[in-house]
Amino acid sequence: MRQPSRPILVLDLGTTSLRCSIVSATGAVLAMRRTHLPQLRDDLGLAWDGDLLAARVLEEVRLLAAEWQPQGIAIANQRATALIWDAHGSAVQGPVLSWSDGRTREQDRRLRALSADFIPGLSASKWRWLLDRCDADRSRSRAGLLRAGTLDSWLVWVLSEGQSHVTDHVNASHTGLFDTAVLDWNYPLATALGLEPSLLAVPVPCTQIGANATAIADHLPILAVIGDQQASLVGQGCDTTGSAKITFGTSAVLNVILGEQPLAQHSRSAFGNVALSSDAGVLYGAEAAVMSAGSSIEWMIRLGIIPTAEAIDGLVDPTQRSSATYVAALDGLGVPHWLPHARGAFFGLSAGSGAEEMVRAVLDGIAAGAADIVEQLESACGLPLTDISIDGGLAKSAAFTVILAATLGRPLRLSQVAEATTHGAARLAFRGLGHDMPARPDHDGGRLVAPDRTLPADRDAWGDAVDLVIEHHRRSKLRTTQRNA
Repeated sequence: MRQPSRPILVLDLGTTSLRCSIVSATGAVLAMRRTHLPQLRDDLGLAWDGDLLAARVLEEVRLLAAEWQPQGIAIANQRATALIWDAHGSAVQGPVLSWSDGRTREQDRRLRALSADFIPGLSASKWRWLLDRCDADRSRSRAGLLRAGTLDSWLVWVLSEGQSHVTDHVNASHTGLFDTAVLDWNYPLATALGLEPSLLAVPVPCTQIGANATAIADHLPILAVIGDQQASLVGQGCDTTGSAKITFGTSAVLNVILGEQPLAQHSRSAFGNVALSSDAGVLYGAEAAVMSAGSSIEWMIRLGIIPTAEAIDGLVDPTQRSSATYVAALDGLGVPHWLPHARGAFFGLSAGSGAEEMVRAVLDGIAAGAADIVEQLESACGLPLTDISIDGGLAKSAAFTVILAATLGRPLRLSQVAEATTHGAARLAFRGLGHDMPARPDHDGGRLVAPDRTLPADRDAWGDAVDLVIEHHRRSKLRTTQRNA
């Protein structure tokens, strides 16, 4: 088949930035524009101004599209982020609540006490919270005047000028309201949560979006939509049962391909999802996460402990372990504890502790957490992970990657794709056009084995530290309850 001559425009909307890229049929990134997204951050969590977000997207996409004349658009986005908007004027109703936002926690506890069978903190819970504030009596919802969505459905709505309200199966599977077995919404649960069916987007396969970006050009199809973590899976060529990747971004997210059958049951150790869907069928997956990875590095930079992330390799000797222990819980503890109010901690600091010891302790804390979620997910899924690829900002650190390999005690594969999320979304878009864009350049080219003298993270010390963080959280919660009694 003849190689397409025109590129794909990939829109990657993350937690801190919007990246728009032009990708050729060979996988080369020909151009990229990156813009910072102003955040609304307070003690309750992280949110954005949805109208400003839409304006930024349209501005950036129009600039690149005018210059490169792409043959279509692909979208990759952070998942579980939620918003409500007006079905006619498209004005966003309230904030856009981030996947990590915590303002629904009290509501979640009340709903669970009433035996509502849902997973707290995902999109469905956030939709309920937003509707309680913009449509308390649900009159606008019943009249069909509002829409609920995640970032993918919002971006499609904005680009199609309100002509398409769809969501791909991957993003839908991270809302807490999607039945992965039948690939449709759980309507009884939606009713229990006070969500009218008319609010919800139509679930579609990742490569069958059926929408045109008329806000950009008259005939510019949206060819593919997928959640960012699963786009990274595709970009790294992890498309067979048992293949997995860990992306070390703001958090450290482990994804694995399970095959053609969904995970039998969600647990505290593994969250079942859709890894990919197309006209060829559905691949199911599972996920686990360390909530604070790259955010721990960003925190050290803000404090002035290190000037940049690139300084890590000049400070850390992988053959010298720190006397300090760090628990990476700046945004709470994830698998298997799921304590969003728990907080990070250093143990073993002394007056002689310097940046070197603190940075090594942070790297060890992230590596130990990653090893823990790998073992938790393997146990929950009954599937050994023998092919793990790693990517993300921290994967650029040679010191971290060898410490990680030593701590996991197994070979890893360092992704050979610089922008795996962008690459994966573009692959899907070209696949929808009948062209098979190359996956990772060399399956074995990035094999990573720790040198003999590399010291792994002390997982026993780290486990003890996690126990102390959990106990501190428990006692703090008890003191708060007693003060409020």
